[in-house]
Amino acid sequence: MSGFAGTREAFLFALKRDRLILPVCLVGLIGWMAMYVVSYAGLYGTQAELNALYESVAGNPAMVAMSGPTGGLRSLGGAIAWDSMPALTIISGVFAMFSVIRHSRAEEEDGRTDLLLASGSGRLAPLTAALLITALALTLAAVGYFAVLAIGGYAIGPSILFSLAVLSFGLVIAGTTAVFAQVTGKARAARGLVGVVIGVSWLLRAVGDTGGGTLTWFSPLGWAQQMKPFWENLWWPLLLPTAATAFTVSLAFWLLARRDIGSGLIQPRPGPPNASNSILHPLGFSFRLQRSTMLGWTAMLFVYGFAIGVVGENIEDILKSSSAFTEAFASASSDLLDSYFASILTVIAILGAGFTISSVLRPHSEESRDRAALLLAAPLGKVRWVAGHVLIAYVASAFMIALTGLALGVGLGVATGDFSQTGTLFAAGFAQVPAMWLTGSLALFLFGVSSRLSSVAWGLLAAFILIWTLASFGNLPGWLIDLSPFSHVPAVPAVSLDMAPLLVMTALALAFTVAGLALWRRRDLV
Repeated sequence: MSGFAGTREAFLFALKRDRLILPVCLVGLIGWMAMYVVSYAGLYGTQAELNALYESVAGNPAMVAMSGPTGGLRSLGGAIAWDSMPALTIISGVFAMFSVIRHSRAEEEDGRTDLLLASGSGRLAPLTAALLITALALTLAAVGYFAVLAIGGYAIGPSILFSLAVLSFGLVIAGTTAVFAQVTGKARAARGLVGVVIGVSWLLRAVGDTGGGTLTWFSPLGWAQQMKPFWENLWWPLLLPTAATAFTVSLAFWLLARRDIGSGLIQPRPGPPNASNSILHPLGFSFRLQRSTMLGWTAMLFVYGFAIGVVGENIEDILKSSSAFTEAFASASSDLLDSYFASILTVIAILGAGFTISSVLRPHSEESRDRAALLLAAPLGKVRWVAGHVLIAYVASAFMIALTGLALGVGLGVATGDFSQTGTLFAAGFAQVPAMWLTGSLALFLFGVSSRLSSVAWGLLAAFILIWTLASFGNLPGWLIDLSPFSHVPAVPAVSLDMAPLLVMTALALAFTVAGLALWRRRDLV
């Protein structure tokens, strides 16, 4: 029997599992691209404004490290590619990582791959289906990028090149993830290793672009940006990610054929013979389960905040290069930099709310994998168990966003030599906490009603992101904007702190938390 037997059935099954997730991810990725196209058309409507943007960032090491070479900024298409490609490529890579692991290593870890193989499928079929569905999603997203650019009136050739550049990075990460899914025996470990690859890829690209350029060619992210769409339009760098994808996918299949199903090539070391006292307590055990996730999110947001702070010295010049930017931020405060930092903190808080939701919903993961029943068979109360995860989610969220505000201040201080804003930005981070708590409490409430409703929490977060985005670049009805808790956070440090909305959101978060725990206590396990 061929190792690829049953690939069609495995692919269709994976497609059915992702029938809701895939459309949401595609709309998000393509919508992100559309946001850049629409916003840049409004912000830089004249060549003079584009020239001013170029002059404000050209040759600036911090801006080059953040977004890449600035030579294409003299055209609107080049400016869009320069600003959007770093975000789109990294998001595409993260999507590819989660998609491949979800349909390969995670399925194996949960024991479902054994059932599939027992039905007559070849051992290569699950991984093949995982790679196919991931490649399909990334390709559809690339088609969407091209359509958005073409509708916006941009040249066909550079638009295709841009779309292929973003696609190529996603495919490289998909192949890399497939390799690590064979090396490690746990989905969490595989995600961590791929996350390191993405981070190192960005670092090599940043150091290479600000230096002699040699290190850039060791980075898959650098390969994508070196195609320089809407600028030099280089097609030959596509050969590098194509070869890398072919190599990693081939290596993944080779490794899969030489290991046992259910294990990785590198076996985990045995744990200690006796559990530490800390994990014998429900709160300590919950912390142990979420420790790696908390550290990863905190490090990611801290580095992002520090990077934004470092380029803060040049942000005011960039904002002044567009009359639309100046008008928008000046309407909130006379200090453009404070208004910009307030907006950045809101964006980071919305991203950080993703951690809050995932942390609050960790019991849902335990329940769906039948591990909750084993825990609750011991003398452990249902509410006490879930409350430990919720407490960790809330405390970690507050620490995370406050530390990000601190990173903004430290980064600005390193760039300017003036650290006077550090304390203010640290406190401004705390102002975002009640909105994050309220988002997490809504997730807990949905989980309390029914395990099946837990995924709706991610739909709420997507709606909050959409409301913030559209409110920033268009006119929305006031009642619609008010539906997002992040719309009620005072824009500190651009404005003075108003405690009233923060206290109301904290009270609502407490109410939804208590209601969610009460509902969870009354319902049966799935």
